[in-house]
Amino acid sequence: MSKVGTFARSFSTFVNWFNGIAAVVCGIWMMLSALVDMPLSWNDWMPLSIYDTFPLHDVFFTSHFWPGLALLLVNGAPNIAAIAAHRRRPSSWPRWCLLAGVLLIAWTVVELVVIPNGLSVFYLVVGIFQTASAVALIKLGA
Repeated sequence: MSKVGTFARSFSTFVNWFNGIAAVVCGIWMMLSALVDMPLSWNDWMPLSIYDTFPLHDVFFTSHFWPGLALLLVNGAPNIAAIAAHRRRPSSWPRWCLLAGVLLIAWTVVELVVIPNGLSVFYLVVGIFQTASAVALIKLGA
């Protein structure tokens, strides 16, 4: 396999694991923070007022539950599915990586428009690299 293919495979695998685990853990933590009183809550470091610029913020953003569920489903699930595909159906893995990358780009673009922040810029770059790596894997037939 070429250097590009090796990099694409390694990067995609790392991002699938990292984003898959982080999005699931943070999504669950956000949802739990909305439902139960926790010693260390998502509310402690991210006030609900951060969602005020979102459309329908008074409907879907009265707690961290819906944003947490969205994080889990939009960023966590595709990366976890990619990990599973890598093990069970390797030929479908690059397509799952592509889906996860495109969803990450879409997520961060919306977030940057509504809540500009440095972490979203970082994840936008990660999403671009994840998508490019998936395209490279698809072209290489990996």
